[in-house]
Amino acid sequence: MKPFPAEFLWGTSQSGHQIEGENFDSDWWRWEQRPGRIADASISKAAADHTRRFDQDFALARDLGQNTHLFSIEWARIQPSPGKFSDEAIAHYRRVFESLQAHQLEPICVLQHVTVPAWFAQNYGWHHAMAPGLFQAYAERIAREFAGLCHWWIPIREPMHWCTMAYLERAWPPASRNLIRARRALVNMADAHARAYRSLHEEHPEVLVGTGIHMRQFTPLDSESPWDVRSDRREHRRCNAIWLNALTTGRWPAPIGHQEEITGTIDFIGAAYYGTETIRFSLIQPTKIFAQRTNSEGRSLERIHYAPNPQGLRLALLELARYGLPILVSANGIATNEDRARCQFIIQHVQALSQAREEGVDLRGYCFRSLLDGFEWDAGYSQRYGLIHVNRKSLTRTPNPSALLYKELCQTGTISPGTIAKYCPEENVPIPEAATT
Repeated sequence: MKPFPAEFLWGTSQSGHQIEGENFDSDWWRWEQRPGRIADASISKAAADHTRRFDQDFALARDLGQNTHLFSIEWARIQPSPGKFSDEAIAHYRRVFESLQAHQLEPICVLQHVTVPAWFAQNYGWHHAMAPGLFQAYAERIAREFAGLCHWWIPIREPMHWCTMAYLERAWPPASRNLIRARRALVNMADAHARAYRSLHEEHPEVLVGTGIHMRQFTPLDSESPWDVRSDRREHRRCNAIWLNALTTGRWPAPIGHQEEITGTIDFIGAAYYGTETIRFSLIQPTKIFAQRTNSEGRSLERIHYAPNPQGLRLALLELARYGLPILVSANGIATNEDRARCQFIIQHVQALSQAREEGVDLRGYCFRSLLDGFEWDAGYSQRYGLIHVNRKSLTRTPNPSALLYKELCQTGTISPGTIAKYCPEENVPIPEAATT
């Protein structure tokens, strides 16, 4: 494995609602209250109490060798009611930026990821014609307050994945089967992204404003079945290409009528990747575009399941490289209670990163998901992604062994044979070369 450059960004990613706690003005807080919506019947009230402990968490991230951190601002905190901006919330996030700076962590800031203010969800929603303008007002305020404190921005993170979970899977609010609204929502999110792009650049021309995409790799259950293969290809195009093609060419798969100019409003791509999903064609799933998730034996799955596949990350990065833009891996991780599996995951996926760089991918950074265990959307606290274990009762932070393995990678650009033998002795991989500085 060739060494990574000294300026390479190594860090972690986290979404505000998942770790902050007490995000009472968001659509998700209300959504969580109804039984049956969250797998373990939990709510996000405490989360990881990051709102009060962010400085401690950033100090720990820096102690673990990291030099960057991807996080999201909660729109619902900044604008808890229509037309009202919270001075208290703005002051809080200013302290967050200052803390990141003090701990020498390069901020990568997301304006919206999954959650929206409750008033926006109830009265408008992303499908509403006024949605782009409402988001623009929020983005303009953020740009005025913080554009000079952050170089990397993502206005809307993983919009197609949100549409999938909200309209096809119906596991996230608004849990609607209205695919016409889903299409309108995606188009409006592209408008909102473009408006935020312009607002941030007008306030601070040197910033980089990218987009976040959830790269999903599929495999057909039966590679000999033309129906399964078509489902695989269709889902791949839908999840991975439609959004980026629209922002780079201005074209959607079908006419959409008037839209704000969106072409060329990307300075970089933030790519999330978790693994491979097996799917098959299913006539009884019209609201999911006739695609059914299964395990490798063909048994239907209710929830998305990712099978770790490091080479899938390499292929995803090569696919994204065709757009000719710098790339950040904005999220890559595994939900597990077995930390050795997390260690193995890190080693194998970083090797895939190195291979992609050798093949010409302009890769600028890697954010492991995640720094802390948190509230994992419809899975609640039943899934643990964190390098740092969070005790659910005391909220005490304890670095997992994988955090120490990742620390060596962050500090040196490599992982020594001794570290591999200590934390992941069963891993049979070529030993990385030492990094140059």
